[in-house]
Amino acid sequence: MSTWPKVDFSQLVQEVNQPQVGKDHLTILGGICAENDLNTFLQQWDLLQMPYRIWEYVSEIVFEKGTLPQNVALLERGRLFGPGGDLELRRDGATFAWRFIGQAGVQALTEDANTRNYWTDHPHVTFHQREETALLWGRWNGETWTEDRVGAARLNYPANGERVQIHYRTYSRAGRVEFVWLTGLSEWKEADNG
Repeated sequence: MSTWPKVDFSQLVQEVNQPQVGKDHLTILGGICAENDLNTFLQQWDLLQMPYRIWEYVSEIVFEKGTLPQNVALLERGRLFGPGGDLELRRDGATFAWRFIGQAGVQALTEDANTRNYWTDHPHVTFHQREETALLWGRWNGETWTEDRVGAARLNYPANGERVQIHYRTYSRAGRVEFVWLTGLSEWKEADNG
C-alpha cells in the first residue's frame, strides 16, 4: 500500500495569496539574432550572473559552467541561466530566436526592430511567482556529477555532491505557467526533502 504525501491546504492558500509580480519586478525580452552575431550578442549580457549553460548541438547536449558555444554552426538551442536571469536561444534557420527573463531593469543591449519587450504589449499583466526545486537524475563518480541515462547528452552537471537539484521560479497567470526562470544548481541533501 502506497502512502501519498499530505496536502497542506493552508500552505497552498498562502502561496496563492503571495504578492503578484509585474513589470516593476521582472524584465521579459525577446528577439532575433543572426547566427554570425551570436557570440557578440551573448557577450553583451552579464554572463557572470548566468553561469550555467546548456548547449544543444546537432549531435550532443552539454551542460557546462561559464562557456560559450564551441561551434555556433552546429548549435540548435542554448540556455544560459543563474541568479541574474535566464536566456534561451532556439535556432530558426540562419537566426536564433531568443527570450530573456530576469531582474527588473535589465535592458536589451541590442535594441532593434527584432527586439521586443513583453511589458510594451502587456503593461498590466501580473504573475504569481513560485520558487521551486527539482532533483536531477544521475550519480557522482568522484569527479563530476553525471547523468548517464540520456543518449548523446553529456550532462556533467557543474555542481558538487552526490545528488544535485535545480532551482527555478515559475510565473503563472490564471493557473497557467507562462514563464520559467532557472536560477541555479545546488547539492541536494536528505534534509532538503521537505
